[in-house]
Amino acid sequence: MAHTRSRAPQDVALPPAPPPRNSGKSKPAADDQRAAVRKLRKAEVTRSRIVDAAAHVFCRKGYALTRLSDIAKRARTQTGSIYYHFESREAIVAEVLRVANQRTQDRVIDAINALQPDADVRDRITAAIHGHLEVVLAGDEYIAAHMRIFDQLPARLRERFLRVLDENAQLWRALLNEAREEGLVRDDVDLSVIRLLLIGMMNWSVEWYRQGRLTPSQIADQVTILLFEGIRRR
Repeated sequence: MAHTRSRAPQDVALPPAPPPRNSGKSKPAADDQRAAVRKLRKAEVTRSRIVDAAAHVFCRKGYALTRLSDIAKRARTQTGSIYYHFESREAIVAEVLRVANQRTQDRVIDAINALQPDADVRDRITAAIHGHLEVVLAGDEYIAAHMRIFDQLPARLRERFLRVLDENAQLWRALLNEAREEGLVRDDVDLSVIRLLLIGMMNWSVEWYRQGRLTPSQIADQVTILLFEGIRRR
């Protein structure tokens, strides 16, 4: 028998492994996650629309005359649906006031931060006055609602936001204290009285201001003159 020369075994390429079979669970899970995100976003949009509507109604009708049905109608939703987002009318009021205070505070801080870092205290107080008055007189419905309803609120809710306003007033306290240290404020006047009169005067301007003769910026200039120079002829 003829002998044949043995050959070394050659590597044989194996076929590629089949892709793992889809168990059918990952896609539904991803779909559920996307659906949850869409639901959350829809809820956020609806909640925002309710608060916008509340600010609109409160600044026109006041606290006592505003009903949840008024807010729901403006928000294009059902009255009962509001309770999915807010537990009560007072909770809606609290959110309107929170937004109003935050917008005012942010605008004042932005106005100060827009100055040069070495701006003196008079320039910073002037910027704060401009920022405060310009946001108050900008026609913002949240701020208008705040001014309209604050004194109409139940005592507990009003006291809560008086504490918030007092915390926000720390910026004004610091500015006025520094102004006194710099010799810009007389020693015989109470800084708390100055602060309360100043902020009250600016907030009340929303009641009498009408577009026309003076712009909010020009009125802010007048407030600054009154604060630092008074009305006495020189």
